Amino acid sequence: MHLTDYLRTSAEPIPQWLDEFENGEMFDRGLFFGSRVVYYPGSGTDGQPVKLFGSSHSAHCFVYADYGIAQSALEAELARPTRHFRGYHTLARIQLNESDLVHRGWEPHVDPNDEAPDRYRHCHIIPFGFLEVLERDHSLDDNHGARRLAILFLGSDGIAAYDALFCQQGDTSPPFAVVLQDHGFGGNHDKFGQGGLLERIANRCNVIPQCLLVAEGTMPWDGFVRAPDVDADAGGMHATLRFLYERCD
Repeated sequence: MHLTDYLRTSAEPIPQWLDEFENGEMFDRGLFFGSRVVYYPGSGTDGQPVKLFGSSHSAHCFVYADYGIAQSALEAELARPTRHFRGYHTLARIQLNESDLVHRGWEPHVDPNDEAPDRYRHCHIIPFGFLEVLERDHSLDDNHGARRLAILFLGSDGIAAYDALFCQQGDTSPPFAVVLQDHGFGGNHDKFGQGGLLERIANRCNVIPQCLLVAEGTMPWDGFVRAPDVDADAGGMHATLRFLYERCD
């Protein structure tokens, strides 16, 4: 079975707030993170997770976190006819501050035994955050993908952002899915896959997603098994195969 077809078995209705969203509205953190969210640390400009989950209607909200790409570069990519999300146009772009995302502050869940804690919040570019609300082109229908999508782009460390957004006491639910791809020379201070700081923080805080989209060459977290009889899908800069893993109950 193709991965998109399998994800369709978990399709959800578009969140009401997104369905009724009008340009000019403010970002509502509770509504966004109360939705089913796909989290992608070290995302760059890779649109494959949005294509997979959005076209299958299995998720409508995404968080892309990367400290290696500036906001101006992201905006340029979104405006390029050959690089933007195919079949969608921007309905709204909402610039955000840190207080919009972590309005009560956040307590990092690192300890002295964690690797490179001094670089935990290191950022190669000026930190930023903005919400991009996308609307499907009027010439297309549900067979192409969801009518609307919302993507939160963060210029931040992918591990620290997971901690700040999902791991604070009584703040938000775990993400529906996390995309894991480790790059040998990708500039991340620790790996996202098995045994890395991201997994350790997720386990430490008991904030575990329902599924993982794991690139070939990256190890899935403990407690996840590959979805049986589901084909991989190629994505990322080098069209790396990615496999779906589901949490063991």
